[in-house]
Amino acid sequence: MNNTILLRKLIAIERMIGRADNNTLRGLIYEAEECVIQMQSEQARSFLAEAWRESIAPLDVLSRAS
Repeated sequence: MNNTILLRKLIAIERMIGRADNNTLRGLIYEAEECVIQMQSEQARSFLAEAWRESIAPLDVLSRAS
């Protein structure tokens, strides 16, 4: 997921205000929330992968020196 997709979902919600019923708006909001959760999950995975690579690099140098 990326910011563009989230922005499109939010614009769709804005355009539906006053025209759609509450259940439809609620569904659109749930979709946007799911998008944010997925983006956060992807960022967390990326952060942890980078931290793991950085913590392994010094160990790799030590093992090559032996």
